[in-house]
Amino acid sequence: TPEAPGGRDTGYYSGGIGTYTKYLDIPSDYEGKRIMLEFDGAYMNTTVGINGQIIMRHNYGYTPFHADLTPYIRAGKKNRITVTVNNSMQPNSRWYTGAGLYRHVDLLVSDPIHISPWGIFAYNSHITDGNAFVYVETTVENHTARDVSVWVDTVISAEGKDSAKGRAKVYVPAGDKATARVLIPVMDARLWDIDDPFLYTVKSVISDGNGELDSHCVDFGIRTISVDTVNGFMLNGRSLKLKGGCIHHDNGILGAEAHFDCEYRKVKIHKENGYNALRTAHNPPSRDLLKACDMLGVLVLDEAFDCWYNSKNINDYGLFFENDWEKDMEAFILRDRNHPSVIMWSTGNEIIERNGISKGHLIAGMLAAKVRSLDPTRPVTNGVCSLWNGLEDEDMAKIMEEMRKSLAGEASAQNADSSLGDKMWGDYTEAFNSVLDVVGYNYLHHRYSKDGEQFPNRIICGTESWPNTFDNVWRETLRLPHVIGDFTWTSYDYIGEAAIGNSRFVDKSADTSAMRFMSNSSPYPWRLANCGDFDILGHPRPQLAFRKVVWGSEETYLFTQDPKYFDFTEVVSMWGFEDIHCSWTWAGAEGRPIRVTVFSGAEEVELFVNGKSVGRKSAGEANRYR
Repeated sequence: TPEAPGGRDTGYYSGGIGTYTKYLDIPSDYEGKRIMLEFDGAYMNTTVGINGQIIMRHNYGYTPFHADLTPYIRAGKKNRITVTVNNSMQPNSRWYTGAGLYRHVDLLVSDPIHISPWGIFAYNSHITDGNAFVYVETTVENHTARDVSVWVDTVISAEGKDSAKGRAKVYVPAGDKATARVLIPVMDARLWDIDDPFLYTVKSVISDGNGELDSHCVDFGIRTISVDTVNGFMLNGRSLKLKGGCIHHDNGILGAEAHFDCEYRKVKIHKENGYNALRTAHNPPSRDLLKACDMLGVLVLDEAFDCWYNSKNINDYGLFFENDWEKDMEAFILRDRNHPSVIMWSTGNEIIERNGISKGHLIAGMLAAKVRSLDPTRPVTNGVCSLWNGLEDEDMAKIMEEMRKSLAGEASAQNADSSLGDKMWGDYTEAFNSVLDVVGYNYLHHRYSKDGEQFPNRIICGTESWPNTFDNVWRETLRLPHVIGDFTWTSYDYIGEAAIGNSRFVDKSADTSAMRFMSNSSPYPWRLANCGDFDILGHPRPQLAFRKVVWGSEETYLFTQDPKYFDFTEVVSMWGFEDIHCSWTWAGAEGRPIRVTVFSGAEEVELFVNGKSVGRKSAGEANRYR
């Protein structure tokens, strides 16, 4: 509705409160068992109750969590489970979130001695002569009143055949947990790769003298990753530039619902069109999306938060960060760390504390340390942007004064830069960036070269870039070994930030020098961002053709613009692309001039209309491929 508190940011969708009720008949022989609910995500402020009792609350709308029903279950009787999800505190996001139970909910039943949820972690130690040495950690919980010792038998299999085995004994104190760790050699290992996403299965079985107590299986991939300033990002020993796209979590007209088929289709569309990586902007994704990436061979930059202490909306995660960040980070990492597609963890995006205010550099270090304690095998990053906010008052006033001189009246300062801010950026963000293994640069490709000299040990990843300047971004990405790749904003259109990618058409006499910073958002009923290589249904848009040519496609692409705009100047949003179409039939425009755009890597392009040449023009890299 036009009155939605989130306005254009949420696509004019309002929040609300929903209560889900389910009755469970728990068999009598479940007496003494552990019974839990596992939520892959619920947006947001979730309250879980059973038989009239509230048993837990969970605030963040994107992290998975568990509700332990065990103390409250009445075995042999019907039990009433209630889940209330409250998304009425608006605004709480910069994009459309959806609301309610939009991801999987599972019932977990186990004996008192069991493998922890997300309790198996498989990762390769090293690979020698084609043989992989895989560590498997299995965490066992003991909910009895006695200390126990249990055997943990682990089997690694592929395509239904056992490949390797290992065994360890672990002592678990009463009411506590312990982790068994075993190193298992996998001979002639088949590596997971973007061109051969081969998956193994690891199964852990725990037992005592009386037999099996519990078992669990997870899929994983054997592969190596590394980052450095000489070779960049390496997968299985070869350098690889990340051809990445940022995606929000919604599934278009289905809203925020995460169905495996939808997530798989979205990933497949990217893969088939040249992408090899996705960034889960700006929150943990569904488990289905990661499963699809594992299966299809698409790399993932897995992101945790859009804000820390300093909120971006009055009711966002900033309200809960201080108390919840650690448990949310833990759930995020533990759930996702077996996915071979995940190659980097991101602790946040455009964090206001990036220049050190509110002890931002200390928080950055704290979060990075937590990530490494849970998974030391992957680099840690953060999407850092220019200094258009997050400064102390005096510095902020100076920058805003400079921006006001160059921006149009309706301009937005978001991700705009200034010469003063650019001078400050390197020094002001150094402490924050120093705790990261890879520094994410949002719209800062002009700094790639000079920051490589100023910070010679810094590894950079372009975590957001504008589509219209992609040729310049990619040229720098290819040229500089310390830059490991680029993630465009966005690769797939989304709900919210309504019309952020729209164009405006103005009189040819107008001064357009500052207009690219203008907020091109449109009023209700506009709902979509209108940016991305793919539209909300997954169909390719013209900017994908431009990207493919920049990536090296030998194909030539032809587009036209509605003839009614021929006598106007198009002002393209920073996040948008030219308003052109794969069409050359415009009813009612016969005999009128029309603007034709051609994307090609060829040095020269000749245009024919009805078999007759209408001219030649230079193209290729020297002419920005158009």
